[in-house]
Amino acid sequence: MVEIPAGIFLMGSPSARGNPDEHPPHEAIVAAFYLDKTEVTVAAYMKCAGAGRCEQPRSSRPFCDARGADRAAHPVNCIDLRDADAYCRFAGARLPTEREWEYAARGGSEQRSFSWGEPEPDPGRACFDHSGGSCPVASFAPGAFGLYDMTGNVWEWTASLFAPYPSSAGPDEIVAGRHYVYRGGSWSRRFAKWMRNALRNRDLPEEWSAALGVRCARSIRPPRCPAQTEARGEQCARTDGAPLCEPGYLWDGGRCALVLPDGHGGSAAGVPAPAASAAAGIDPAKLNVPRAGPDATAVGAGIARSRTPQHDADCQQHWPGTQAAYLFTGGTTIYDRAPVLRAAGCRPRDLGQTWTSACCPQ
Repeated sequence: MVEIPAGIFLMGSPSARGNPDEHPPHEAIVAAFYLDKTEVTVAAYMKCAGAGRCEQPRSSRPFCDARGADRAAHPVNCIDLRDADAYCRFAGARLPTEREWEYAARGGSEQRSFSWGEPEPDPGRACFDHSGGSCPVASFAPGAFGLYDMTGNVWEWTASLFAPYPSSAGPDEIVAGRHYVYRGGSWSRRFAKWMRNALRNRDLPEEWSAALGVRCARSIRPPRCPAQTEARGEQCARTDGAPLCEPGYLWDGGRCALVLPDGHGGSAAGVPAPAASAAAGIDPAKLNVPRAGPDATAVGAGIARSRTPQHDADCQQHWPGTQAAYLFTGGTTIYDRAPVLRAAGCRPRDLGQTWTSACCPQ
């Protein structure tokens, strides 16, 4: 394990960037803790299974690493949240919280976009857009704090319920029917946006995939807290100084308030997104959120579909037989649109909170 020093960082994404569930950006205080240097390997997990403390990893899907005797050094995958929790307990550890995971991936207060820094991922930096499944752990140079594969290889389960920000400091109990956060991107993703340190993904505790694994954390007791904070129970709380705010905002004694162009503070909730973006020095035109075309047609309850031929070549390259690209919009989450895609025989090629770019039959 690697010791991650105590610190304070700005968790989430600035107001005009990232996905809605990454907002609002907020101060997060993290006590010092230990984190596995690599993702848990198949070999390590099988010791737990052999001792009867963990269920056998699943092997029914093509890229489940337990299928191959030559993949002992690959990250264990095809495990659900309870499997991940059982392994960490077997190892005398626990699952990291979402807050701890993002802090470690960002290099603490360095606020890195990816574990190595700001350059976007490519096959030379991470196990990313990799058609052969996962890579052996530590196949690439380490990132922040000397940790390997915080960006890419397999997503990693956390101990945190998926809930609106601000984040919870401590771990959550595993409850059926609730969604839990996993982080870090995986070998199966083709677009760099899926690899961002701020990106949140989630699933039910009983769900699993070949792109999802685990690394474990361990607490340091008594808690070791950063400057201007003190230990309260297992967590750290601020005792001095002003909380962190995102660029373009200042703490006014009760909240992070938007600094308007005339220099006066304003309520962030009362300022339209374009104005907030301009005040923070961000061009809203560069957010790259796709828009439905004029041919948008209702295809389900609150779901519309429009043609996006600019993505046809990508569909034809990656999903032969579903060579026509469409944009599906509407619904609250990607899960609302999924049944409509399946009914139309479409495959998702890219996703957002309120849209899905898909490859469909002609």
